[in-house]
Amino acid sequence: MSRPRFRILLVHNEPRLLRIFEEAAQSAGGEVVAVESYEAAVQRVTNERFDAAVISPALANFSRQGFARTVQNSRLNSHSGVVLLTGSRGQGSDVPEVGKVSMLTRPFHADDLAPFFKQITRAFQVERRGQRRLSFRASVHCVKGLARFQATSVNLGTTGMLLDVRTQVRLNEELELHFDLEPSGPAVATRARVTRADSPTRVGVIFQGLRAEDRQRIRTFIEQHLPGRA
Repeated sequence: MSRPRFRILLVHNEPRLLRIFEEAAQSAGGEVVAVESYEAAVQRVTNERFDAAVISPALANFSRQGFARTVQNSRLNSHSGVVLLTGSRGQGSDVPEVGKVSMLTRPFHADDLAPFFKQITRAFQVERRGQRRLSFRASVHCVKGLARFQATSVNLGTTGMLLDVRTQVRLNEELELHFDLEPSGPAVATRARVTRADSPTRVGVIFQGLRAEDRQRIRTFIEQHLPGRA
């Protein structure tokens, strides 16, 4: 069986809505995983990777903001979009944003989801290309609250980097990072959040608020230095 082009977590309590999503996803080459409770949704995003989580407007006693924070703070889905279905036509947007909360008009037919699935496929193809990592050893100046310390990068991508650290940092802590791509160029300065802790001395961070020009500089640097490139 071939790997699906995308995976959607649908949090719902409406059999008709599930049928619409499953029909549309099958036509687009994707997969829909359905759950009906907050607890089940949290368990799924904690243990499985999804391209987006879609929440039905009909769910009662469901903290949409709380679930969105859970997704954004998760190890596997911090870049996944959270999509809130609106209750009627004429509201929301069918353009998902990677790692953001967006709105989608509630579908009444499978065809209504075609633009959404088309856009989500494109968005995450771009994001996955941006997640290519380059082996990159450089000194990284870090600021955590009032503390300042040095780390050494292990690899670099347009969305984040892996760091060797001597100062203790914890999951979801925010840092300020400053590092040079090349000695002759300006430093990259960005906020970052710790999303991985492979060991007490090695952590993964995701960039937050990285300027578009710095992201492009990183992308160009990676393309120029990937193995096999001229």
